[in-house]
Amino acid sequence: MKNEWTAAEEKILASNLSNQEVAKRTGRSEAAIRGKRQRMLGAADKPAQEPAPADPKDHFKTIPLEFGKIELDLIDDDDWTRLGLVSDTHLCCREERLDALNAQYDLFEREGIATVFHGGNIVDGYIPKINGGSVYSSSIDGQALYCCKHYPQRKGITTHFITGNDHEGWWQKEGFNFGAYLECVAKESFNRSDLKYIGHVEADVVLKSGKFTQVMKIQHPGGGSAYARSYKGQKMVESFQGGEKPAILVQGHYHVSGYSFDRNVHIIGMPGFQDQTIFGRTKHLRYEIGGVTLDFKMSSKTGAITRIRPEFCMFFDRGFYKKFLHSDETWVKSPIVVNTGKN
Repeated sequence: MKNEWTAAEEKILASNLSNQEVAKRTGRSEAAIRGKRQRMLGAADKPAQEPAPADPKDHFKTIPLEFGKIELDLIDDDDWTRLGLVSDTHLCCREERLDALNAQYDLFEREGIATVFHGGNIVDGYIPKINGGSVYSSSIDGQALYCCKHYPQRKGITTHFITGNDHEGWWQKEGFNFGAYLECVAKESFNRSDLKYIGHVEADVVLKSGKFTQVMKIQHPGGGSAYARSYKGQKMVESFQGGEKPAILVQGHYHVSGYSFDRNVHIIGMPGFQDQTIFGRTKHLRYEIGGVTLDFKMSSKTGAITRIRPEFCMFFDRGFYKKFLHSDETWVKSPIVVNTGKN
């Protein structure tokens, strides 16, 4: 078998010479020449093979990996807003914690807070079977006057309060607007313009930044406490219809502190300013004492609450502070001592 066809031989094959003449010039047989010419003719008639289509994913392999960057100004380019939060003060009952409440307002004053929101049950109300043995006065007038006289008043601070559907709300259920009455008594009888009634059970506070607005809902929902302190707030947020969710939910009534974030709502559970009552013990309810300083930033570019820090200032039971409250010695009785051993 002869060697591969050379380029010179293939040039002769492509000419118009006969197979016999080509055989003479190349030294190959006429049969070999016929076969080679047929193969060359077939290759010329066959279309060029198209390249296989490129894999679309190969295109993305050539793009360098780059991750987007959120500009810091979107989350931290606005001033802090600072508010005070209190709830469940239950004034005019023997379990009230005016010592802690006054200390909380002293803290608000020291930190320059001008606006405080109260989450309901500003007084203890009156139902004999629930708190008949606790209240100093069982009448509407008596409790309103007591509240106006004793509720902390600090220069430059305004307290915006709601009423709950229990305690002072017991009178509300009978058609009497205790919140409006309390504000009137404070203004007319005590020249106090720092107590502002803003609603029964709940009130919406509009937060504004640039062209955007958000809502902070102050709420006293009612109902019994749950095993988990965050449960009631989360269930409330789940019940909000689309478009009605607040950005911040401040919940009184349960007397326990807590913070959670659910469905883009910042939920602040409020402690109170009342020691555990006999009624509370029979219902196995825990009572926490304290208030909240709330700092947050609301973006003027997006309208979102970008940063938030609820600071809880918690207090202990009254006995813990007894040595600092010398005035208590005038009315706090010594405990009964039973001698169980031999002298």
